[in-house]
Amino acid sequence: MNQHLAPEIDAALERGWEPVYRSRLHYAITWSTRGRRPVLRAKHVRSLQQLIESACEERSFELVDVTAAADHVHLLLALRPSQSVASVVRELKGRTGMALIAEHPELRVWLRGNLVWDERYAVETVSAARVEHVRTRLRALHAHDEDLAAAS
Repeated sequence: MNQHLAPEIDAALERGWEPVYRSRLHYAITWSTRGRRPVLRAKHVRSLQQLIESACEERSFELVDVTAAADHVHLLLALRPSQSVASVVRELKGRTGMALIAEHPELRVWLRGNLVWDERYAVETVSAARVEHVRTRLRALHAHDEDLAAAS
């Protein structure tokens, strides 16, 4: 008996079994610097965005948008149902914190230690219909920060 499956399922089975997800869960995630100190400058924000993009690409997290200010970071992520938002945040905060300290040792002095991020974070679910609205809102919140970054 010859069964024909959908092309994306056939492709997934050829690489090895992995579930095929047609839906993603969207999350708006925010975390801040330790003590909410305003230490992130334009060069730190650029490094942070690159670090988050590369980590998301490596681990197959779909990054919709990332914005940052001097004292906090906003992410908009689309995750598969099998991916835990807590695990994703833990991994991203850990990787970026260590890499930022290594690339920019002045952060260690400004934050008085080796920890960049506060241990707390906020997560809010976003319906698929509101993703673009949230993305626009995050961009609008940090538009003045991008102007400052361009001037520095």
